Amino acid sequence: MNRKLNVFLSLMLALMFVMAACAPASTPTEAPATSAPATEAATEAATEAPAATEAPAGEADLNALAEESKKETEGLLVHSIMGENNWAPVIAAFNAKYQWITVTALDLGTTETFEKYYTEAAGGARTADMIITSSPDGWQDFIAKGELQVYHPVNIEGMPDFATLADGVYAVSTDPMIIIYNKQLVSTPPETMEAVAAFASDPANAGKIITYDAEKNGTGYGINWFWIGKKGDAGWTTLETIGKSNVNMQTSAGNMVNAVLTGEATVGYFVSAISVFPKFPDAEPILGYSYQKDGQVVLVRGMGITKAAKSPASAKLMMEFILSPEGQIAWAEGGLTPYRPDVADKAKYHLQKVIDAVGEENIIPFFFDPKIASADNRAAFLAKWKAAFGRP
Repeated sequence: MNRKLNVFLSLMLALMFVMAACAPASTPTEAPATSAPATEAATEAATEAPAATEAPAGEADLNALAEESKKETEGLLVHSIMGENNWAPVIAAFNAKYQWITVTALDLGTTETFEKYYTEAAGGARTADMIITSSPDGWQDFIAKGELQVYHPVNIEGMPDFATLADGVYAVSTDPMIIIYNKQLVSTPPETMEAVAAFASDPANAGKIITYDAEKNGTGYGINWFWIGKKGDAGWTTLETIGKSNVNMQTSAGNMVNAVLTGEATVGYFVSAISVFPKFPDAEPILGYSYQKDGQVVLVRGMGITKAAKSPASAKLMMEFILSPEGQIAWAEGGLTPYRPDVADKAKYHLQKVIDAVGEENIIPFFFDPKIASADNRAAFLAKWKAAFGRP
């Protein structure tokens, strides 16, 4: 792993340890057997029989899980914040290994992933076996309610420290929130938030900027929270300048991308890259993008297995697959940004490429900040955010 990635990993570890220390204790699920039954050696043979080949460390665990998953008849249900196009290469690669597992991955809102689970679990209905979402506050509440089934995956070994967001919650990907623009309508593409503010200052661009609604979307709230946490008062000044241009607020990154493609909007900021990258190469003549070189927010997408899971073995296999080199590369094919160091030169997108583009000092990661989980802090932050954009 090169120096830049090490610096980022150290930063993430320093930020994560606070939550790790504060997280409520959970009881790990019982691990499957870690070794295969021993074979009987021949005792009377003229020559010794060759020794049985031992499975690599962890392989027996995964084989045991695979056998257990064959008894699960309801398939694997995932509440996620990724679309069908993001999931497609992952499910295809997963089913090449575990063809008997039918995967249903829902594309939900950031907080809806939890809310839907709570409602269904309370009513005894079929609900998520696994949740994948980016909500640091939602995850902390989920853990506090005792709804997380803790599993310690074999494939977490050798991963960066920040891959463990909390005991039982692991990073799927490290996705940059980027600037997008319509190449045919923007003569000077913005590469920083300061440049977006300058663009907003031109009265001709009123109503032409688009972003997440931080009040109505959990991802938008998190992006603004962590960006302001790094930028401070200067960040609020930048948002106030942008806010004077009648910004178009959305709860879906897909809507933002489509608006820029059609020219309804010309610039978008804090846009989820997973809705942008799959548009290429088809959108290349119209759609441009840039990492935010003066403060790049990186959304760390977390995954965990639910207490109410009906297919826990299948969920564990998916978690193991996501953390594996093959799984990380498959996510890159689906437009997500993997972080596993040993696929940096193989994956279509990778965290190291983001670091190379903006500098490690400009990386602003999501983490389990205890302050973001406070209802009072949320209310105060959103009141200030709404004031910056002139919203009631």
